[in-house]
Amino acid sequence: MKKLILGTVMGMLLAPHLGWADNLFRFNENAMVPVRAEYSELVVLNGSAEIKGRITGNVVVIRGDVFLESTAYIGGDVVCIGGQIEVVPGALVLGSKVEIGGQIGWKSLPFFSIGKVLLFSFLFKLVSAAGLILFCIFLVMMWPNQIRYTAEEVSADLLKSSLVGLFAIILLLPLAIGFAVTLFGIPISLAIFIFLLVARWFGIASVAYLLGHKMSARCSPTMAVLLGLLLLKVIHFVPFIGGAFYFIATLPGLGAILLTRFGTNKPWLSSGKNNPAKPPRVKA
Repeated sequence: MKKLILGTVMGMLLAPHLGWADNLFRFNENAMVPVRAEYSELVVLNGSAEIKGRITGNVVVIRGDVFLESTAYIGGDVVCIGGQIEVVPGALVLGSKVEIGGQIGWKSLPFFSIGKVLLFSFLFKLVSAAGLILFCIFLVMMWPNQIRYTAEEVSADLLKSSLVGLFAIILLLPLAIGFAVTLFGIPISLAIFIFLLVARWFGIASVAYLLGHKMSARCSPTMAVLLGLLLLKVIHFVPFIGGAFYFIATLPGLGAILLTRFGTNKPWLSSGKNNPAKPPRVKA
């Protein structure tokens, strides 16, 4: 079957160069063979074929139907993929008739139907949201002061934190991709990706803490992060625009994490012996 289709298609494409001018090839349009017409081969891609004349060889139609009128003569096989073969009594087919029905396309595939894509996307968001909530709760339980300090940095200078987070993504992602194309740069690329991912999670936890604290000032840090994350994920689940708003809302957290060195205010590169770090601005 594969050899038949491939050979016929290649033969039709090469026909003008090999002198086989009696082949008929159509792409993205229908083919019509009149009563007195005769061709060696017929190939139609993304179209239907109506045959009233003679085809001495094979007929291959992909994503279309084949109509054989009573005067049709097919000396070889008739292969129809993604359509149906209709034969009027009187038509003569010397070879086999192979029909693989159904429309071929991403919309027709069961896994890629619109409803299943939306359902899969919703389930993926739901599972990832649950995992992120658990991880952020773990972060605030282990490092509550750092999360609180970073949230205060976001509240103190929202624009600066947003710009630093945006520049970090613009600079670090292409840098990581650039290192990934070389064998020796793959470990560096992975390190950049992991660093950016962890910083992003810390930043989301900080923004969630800030939102939760705004909603309920008396709640614990863990409850504040939980409330804030629930609000962020409700925004994230809004179709089409939710993802963009979620990204913009959590971007300042990434910038604040980088500005405060993960809420520690320690220098990035020095040991801090000659330049001691300032303590976090944590309210009592």
